[in-house]
Amino acid sequence: MESTPDKLFSKTRHLPRGLPTPFMVVAGLVAFGSLLVEHGCRLPSGWVLLLHALDLLAGAGYIADRVALFRRNRDWRAVLRGRFSELAVLVALAGVAGGLMIWPETTGSLVHFLHESTSQALFMDVVQLFLLGNLLIHLLRLQQYILARGLRPEMILIGSFAMIVLAGTLLLLLPRASGRPARPIGVMDALFTSTSACCVTGLAVRDTGTDFSVLGQGMILALCQVGGLGIMAFVAFLAVTSTRSLPVEHLLAFKHLVSARSLAGLRRQVLLIVVGTLFIEGVGAACLFAFLPSEGDALVRLRWSVFHAVSAFCNAGFGLASDSLVAWQSDGRVLTVVMALIILGGFGFLVIADLFSVRLTRWPLLRRIPWCCRHNEVTAVRRLPVQTRLSLIVTGLLLGVGFVGFWVLEHGHVLRGQPWAAQGWIAAFQSVTPRTAGFNTVPIGDLQPATLILLMALMVVGACPVSTGGGVKTVTLGVLVLTLRALARGRRRVEVFGRALPQTVVYAALSVFILYIAAAALGIFGLACCDPELPLRDLAFELISALSTVGLSTGITPGLSTGSKLILCAAMFIGRVGPLSLVMSVIQAAPRALYEFPEEELLVG
Repeated sequence: MESTPDKLFSKTRHLPRGLPTPFMVVAGLVAFGSLLVEHGCRLPSGWVLLLHALDLLAGAGYIADRVALFRRNRDWRAVLRGRFSELAVLVALAGVAGGLMIWPETTGSLVHFLHESTSQALFMDVVQLFLLGNLLIHLLRLQQYILARGLRPEMILIGSFAMIVLAGTLLLLLPRASGRPARPIGVMDALFTSTSACCVTGLAVRDTGTDFSVLGQGMILALCQVGGLGIMAFVAFLAVTSTRSLPVEHLLAFKHLVSARSLAGLRRQVLLIVVGTLFIEGVGAACLFAFLPSEGDALVRLRWSVFHAVSAFCNAGFGLASDSLVAWQSDGRVLTVVMALIILGGFGFLVIADLFSVRLTRWPLLRRIPWCCRHNEVTAVRRLPVQTRLSLIVTGLLLGVGFVGFWVLEHGHVLRGQPWAAQGWIAAFQSVTPRTAGFNTVPIGDLQPATLILLMALMVVGACPVSTGGGVKTVTLGVLVLTLRALARGRRRVEVFGRALPQTVVYAALSVFILYIAAAALGIFGLACCDPELPLRDLAFELISALSTVGLSTGITPGLSTGSKLILCAAMFIGRVGPLSLVMSVIQAAPRALYEFPEEELLVG
């Protein structure tokens, strides 16, 4: 970060810039109500025209507000910096509208591609996207305002996810969110789907491809995207792009919420999280679109590609087919893209950033590549941090164990009769997807009990820290194994890669594992009480899948009772925010003790 220390660590607490004026609040409420009624309800054409008029008025109000900003403030650079996001949305609107007028032949092609009736309808879509962008920015500003009140980061994290779940539930209850008007989405199904999408789990009580309309699928995708990164990542992105300096309270809260290693690297990590996510998902969607058969509607193929790219990178596991990716079980290109997105999302941006920032000096062959030489000239890091090295090693071991174990256990069962290549692709994919992704290429309910136990073990571990995945995390498993090794060798400190781990890291790993086991035991007990007629194996698999935010299921999810669905909702929420964060939000941190008690030996084990 280029900001000087005196600018960076401002000691004065102030509210975030860019809060809307009363006029803009009214315009925002009008725009929100218009968009909600028009797209959420089925209305006669006369009402639609009236709502379009309100949209145009609200859009004109937003544009007038931007123009008035420059007239009221002589320092136009400060205006650009403080309202960067709003002005970017305005520039995008002007660019698209200008393009539609300059190139009418392109407009006709877009109208045909997007299945619009007229060019006027396409223009109204652009205006509504402009309004939606401004509404989202206002919501993020509101979150930043709440952050300025000095709440604890754990409370902000849990409150933001709870707010997203509630908002998603209300949106999914809209009539036009249902793909079957005769079978609207009920409150329980909407709450379960919203929780599953926000917590990037993928468990479903309704078929995403048929029971939800295109609008409903878009809402689910948006919840997966926001839930995968966390709403505070977007708030931090809005904050760091709107000002050069932030109060120290904001910096510390953002550092905790996005798990940055230092305050100096906070801005870079926030930009990497948001921009890097959009870039990786865009590349994944383009690859999927290119690998799909060219027959059929191009818009449908594009929607399928974008939906599965976002769902895979966010480790959400939602698919547009009732059998997930079974139809693609032997298509190596599609499965490779999906697996790459799952693994990258499971690595998290700490690992990805470290991989791109290390110097490539240990392999002489790489030194001969011009790009590697230029990379080494601008990179000072010569070795990967312990966190990243441990994450990579544990992830590689789990992928290998899952691949071999699934192939051996199912070679004579669900894989029987498949070609060797197809068996390899299925085994590889099913070793990746239990790492909190939730896609499947074979029916999970047809697997053998031993295979289900293997998948549950992989689900318990989950992905890497600061990622879109859940579970106890790979580093937690690594620390626990290293602790056992230190105990077996009689060492007083846990050591790895020439470094000694602090005792607080060991305590945190043990706490996460114990809280996870306790939550899993209570959840399985609750499911067994609510649905005693179902096999315990299926109930345990369902609960572990929910608590690790995986989304794999043996097929019992839609038939569960209301009590079981609520238990799974709680498990998904706990798994996403983390059991340790949930406990820390309730228990107030005690002041550090200035004394120590004498030690006394105990016999354990």
